[in-house]
Amino acid sequence: MIRIIGIQKSDDPDKEFILLQNQGNLRAHLRGHAVLCESVVESGNFGIGAHVFSDDVHVPPGKYVLLYTGTGEPRWSKTKDGQLMFQTYMNWERPVWSRCPEPIRILNTQHTLVERPVAASLR
Repeated sequence: MIRIIGIQKSDDPDKEFILLQNQGNLRAHLRGHAVLCESVVESGNFGIGAHVFSDDVHVPPGKYVLLYTGTGEPRWSKTKDGQLMFQTYMNWERPVWSRCPEPIRILNTQHTLVERPVAASLR
């Protein structure tokens, strides 16, 4: 279960980030999770402050994800105390979370349907 454990708001998108942690007992697949402002929930407009993770990575139990608002290349790194951390980027040119005074939510992937080819389902 991935949870938000910290938010650094800033007027500089390269210094603004959300820190998440897998607090579950199993690896969590990051792809499909979403982080968004409460105003996105109310309006349905994702353009005002939301990010859906497209990173196809599994986050081990207890490990971290650092989502920067600015630009960069996703990569695994280590924290100052040696903890494994996945850094990823929203690639926005303006701050997002500093303009979001209300709560910030994370939406977890509940289910993914992958249809099998017709030939495989006839066996």
